Amino acid sequence: MDETVRVLAVKRFEHLNLQLGNELQDLIAMASEICDMPIALLTLLDEDTQWIKASIGTDVQTTPREVTFCTHAIQQEDIFIVPDALLDERFINNPLVTEHKIRSYAGAPLVTHDGIMLGTLCVIDQQPHALSTHQQGMLKMLSKQAINIMELKLSQELLEKNQREVELQRQTIKSAEIRLRSFFETSSNLHVLLGKNGEVLDFNKTAHNFIKSVHQINISRGDQLVTYMDPLFVEEFNEKYNMALTGEKCMATGETDYAGKGKIYWEAAFEPAWNNENEIIGISYLVRNITDRKIYEQKIVDQNTSLINIAYIQSHEYRGPLSSIMGMMGLIKQEDYQPPVEYLQLLEAAINNLDEKIHQVVSHVNYLQEKRF
Repeated sequence: MDETVRVLAVKRFEHLNLQLGNELQDLIAMASEICDMPIALLTLLDEDTQWIKASIGTDVQTTPREVTFCTHAIQQEDIFIVPDALLDERFINNPLVTEHKIRSYAGAPLVTHDGIMLGTLCVIDQQPHALSTHQQGMLKMLSKQAINIMELKLSQELLEKNQREVELQRQTIKSAEIRLRSFFETSSNLHVLLGKNGEVLDFNKTAHNFIKSVHQINISRGDQLVTYMDPLFVEEFNEKYNMALTGEKCMATGETDYAGKGKIYWEAAFEPAWNNENEIIGISYLVRNITDRKIYEQKIVDQNTSLINIAYIQSHEYRGPLSSIMGMMGLIKQEDYQPPVEYLQLLEAAINNLDEKIHQVVSHVNYLQEKRF
């Protein structure tokens, strides 16, 4: 038997509290009574220690393995008997014999269903003692019953542990689902989960409310989402949707004029949804209303255009009228401020031209004031 495999099997049972098991205590008491020996033990042996997992007639809980009788008992399949340790060269100088006065021992190995010997069910006396054939048979039968109970207890414990882990996982998943659903439902973006055939698997409140307000109908699981779309967008939607089914993230932007809601600018994201086996099971379709952003961007464009126009007028179109005015003022001065009518008419035209340019600048400035944000 591979000792490493045997010790690993023992480790599985070492943590079990077998002292509290009524069935095993009853078996140990029965072994003591049937064999007419005052001490009975249920032992497990690892690399260095004999662990006494249940007992009658002693309070000892551990013994160094190297001095134990059970070390010899697990080397054979049949019952191991020492009628008188003082007559057995293997034990005559053993401290359990010389100090603890053990004289007789009988142990039947505890053999698991897959043939691994963990320890023994043994009986001990401080007097020489030989077991009858009937007693030996009963001790072997009780050891088989003992290992059956131990394996049952271990299985029950593993089952309970697995059930606790499953319950913990269930609670964790449930908690994650609640958080995800909360995030999903409270999002201001329209969010729909689609199957591999374009069918609606799930949707949030924003999606429900928007479709209800536009189409006067309630969206339902299993619906084809394209039935709620602007026909002008269906072709692009199908293209992006099919690209996402191959694992590629896609984006689309556009504008739609909805009766009663006006023109809405939007941005749509297509992302593949994966399962634990890394398989695409559908598409996450998320639509953001970017109308405010578009209006903001247009304000910036309009303001920049107005600023450019103002700069152009200031740097170019002011120059002509001002030059004309300065020239006419020079001529009028030469006429000792008694100019002919033609000079005054030309001066008036230059002033009117400058006034027009000033009004243009004022108009652009007023526009900027109105568009402030």
